Amino acid sequence: MINTESIYMSAKKFRFSFTHLFLTLLLFSTSFTSFENAFSKTFAFLLIVNVTSFTNEYLVIQYFEKNSEKKSNKKYANFVAVQVLLTVIMFVVYKFMILA
Repeated sequence: MINTESIYMSAKKFRFSFTHLFLTLLLFSTSFTSFENAFSKTFAFLLIVNVTSFTNEYLVIQYFEKNSEKKSNKKYANFVAVQVLLTVIMFVVYKFMILA
């Protein structure tokens, strides 16, 4: 039998990554329409960005589970800012350097 409570808790832990997934789908879904094979290039970009986001958030969650005495609110805000910056850098590199 599937433990739905643990699935909900794990989804709740990755709330920023799911929000990031939704926003990147909205923002970047039409960014590569002028390229040949637009769907595959868009899918590859979104896969790279969102795997990075989920991986980084997993590492942040593991860090705060091991160091429970540290305050996570400020560090989590730093994580969000760094993840947005990484997404923009990856977009610029992917679109203008790799696909150029």
